[in-house]
Amino acid sequence: MSVLAESVRPDRRLPRWNRAELRAGFLTDAPMIGLIGLYVLCVLATTQESLADLLLRLPGGFVIFMAMTLVTAIALGALHCLCVTRPASPIRHMGAQAWQALKAGWLERWVPMAIAASLLMIVFADTKTDIPLLAGGFRWDETFHRLDVALHGGVAPWELLQPVLGYPLVTFVLNLNYSIWFTLMWGMFFFHQSLRGGTPGRTRFLATFVLLWTVGGTLLATIFSSAGPCYYGLVVGGADPYQPLMSYLRQADTQFPLMALDLQDMLWSLHSAGTEGFGISAMPSLHNAMALLMVLASWKLHPLARAVFGVHAILVFLGSIHLGWHYAVDAYASFALTLAIWFGLGPLFDRWDRLVAERRDRSIRSTGQPAAVSSARP
Repeated sequence: MSVLAESVRPDRRLPRWNRAELRAGFLTDAPMIGLIGLYVLCVLATTQESLADLLLRLPGGFVIFMAMTLVTAIALGALHCLCVTRPASPIRHMGAQAWQALKAGWLERWVPMAIAASLLMIVFADTKTDIPLLAGGFRWDETFHRLDVALHGGVAPWELLQPVLGYPLVTFVLNLNYSIWFTLMWGMFFFHQSLRGGTPGRTRFLATFVLLWTVGGTLLATIFSSAGPCYYGLVVGGADPYQPLMSYLRQADTQFPLMALDLQDMLWSLHSAGTEGFGISAMPSLHNAMALLMVLASWKLHPLARAVFGVHAILVFLGSIHLGWHYAVDAYASFALTLAIWFGLGPLFDRWDRLVAERRDRSIRSTGQPAAVSSARP
């Protein structure tokens, strides 16, 4: 009787660390890991960044990244239970799913990219702090303002939008949408990183994501160093054409709290103090680049998801101008960069997904068992 009981009892043994799945993670995410590695090497070669210092700080960054992963997994699992599966015991159901994911090697497949992405976050933050020093100050604000005016019939874009957007409640909604940008962006990253290796579009999204942060957020941001409209009067001499906009935002803040103003004040204080990890750069706009990337990546998802990301992207564009974060040309440049990477390099990234899928299929045909790289879903 005891033997029979043992045969039907669920396997409660702790999952062992699966080296095959770890190798699978490195293989599946090789394009992104390679791009991040190249980025780090370029930063080390052109700045005073220390490899030893990066390695010392990497464990802390990795812990933060994994904590974000855990919180996201729990939140999405709870949302799935609430909206889709609706089990009798959601906590037990989520626990069972998490256990099966760990046994299937999901954590091992996640770790390689987690390490690389943690390093990316550290290097990006440090480099953004140093952009004004590397570029010789914020040298492009006046040029971008003049370009904005020239492209919009002799009127600054914020002035064109003010009759429509210049109501405190509308401003508050735009500010709120701008504030949830990171949550949506991280959610899309988590979703694509959790897809099975070889899933069409997976590498295209993740590689474009990495290139936007590295090429756009560091290289182009340094070449075209600018602070943005909200800081125009602090970096450009003479009359400040954005003073009326900022005065309106201060007044609107008395009716509806605007987080953007607090962040702008905080960032300038940290920039003035030379605090590492907090930098200012406006061109190109990563908010707009990521918002467009999410629209492109959601094109094959549920129509509701496409609508949500589409509306979010439009509001981010309007908010980036109306809240004083960006010149319109910052957004236009970010759109051009995103589209160039997505469509120009996308076929190459799609080819990688096909190679990963073909390797899995060959393994199944030869052994009857899927290759370790075949599953990246929890």
